[in-house]
Amino acid sequence: MTQSYFGTLKRHGVKLSVALFLGYLFHVAMAYLAAFLLIIFAVFIGAVASLLDAEPSEHGKIVLGAVFFLLLFLAGTLPQSFFTAGAYGAAAACVFRGKSTIGSFFSEGFRNLWKMFGQQVLLVLFLMVALLLVIFPFGLLVRTEEPPHILIFLFLLILAGYLWVSLHAPLFLVVERTGVWNSILLSFRLIMKKPGQTLLSGLFALAILLGILLLAASILIVLPLLFMNLMEENGAVAALVILGILCFLPVIPYAFAAALLAVVHRYSTRFRHVLFPESHQDGEAAGAAPVPDQ
Repeated sequence: MTQSYFGTLKRHGVKLSVALFLGYLFHVAMAYLAAFLLIIFAVFIGAVASLLDAEPSEHGKIVLGAVFFLLLFLAGTLPQSFFTAGAYGAAAACVFRGKSTIGSFFSEGFRNLWKMFGQQVLLVLFLMVALLLVIFPFGLLVRTEEPPHILIFLFLLILAGYLWVSLHAPLFLVVERTGVWNSILLSFRLIMKKPGQTLLSGLFALAILLGILLLAASILIVLPLLFMNLMEENGAVAALVILGILCFLPVIPYAFAAALLAVVHRYSTRFRHVLFPESHQDGEAAGAAPVPDQ
């Protein structure tokens, strides 16, 4: 039986936050490595072109620039896909298996890397198509120096829809072991069946994230700054502020862990049986085991 949210957070929150922190460091290292390789590739292409005395035309420069930015996007999406797969996989292990190990982050991250990569690329493509189909024609019709409010509203609405779908789509990859396309379709189905509840999941996660961060910041940073204005020993208070900032840093991954656990826990208790009634009856995964034992 699934444990309560606060019970899950109390039992696994700290260890999950450590896994998220280490996974984020690995994600950043992968991103920098990919950027470094791309820069070397660009320098190599430029050196070859200069040796051949080949000056590319304007169209050639545009094509090369487009290819470079496409490669840059793909190189940035790959590390992000690893982090997303690892984070959702580790959180799912806490909720569905009652186990929290740092190894589950990396094993699930590598296990679902390429499927998550395909999912993230498709979601971004859907976002770009929606922006082009809705905002670009409207922008041509309304030619003003400043963008009209309706255009800003449409942009925010499309972005919110993208985030709405992206919130639950990774769960279907990690928990239900679906394919790339099916995970996006299932996310749309879930939103259509439970629009208010799925929106609340995102709002709850955002409230938990901001609530923890603001509470910790007010206690560890803001209060010492207030004392600095009231006390003459500014050196001691400044030391407290620095100490508070250092203590605040571990709170950041914990806040993200708490928010992610809220999303996965609500999926387990409120949404999963809607799409997979057999999983609710059996108490386990629909079709495939969610998050294998580590």
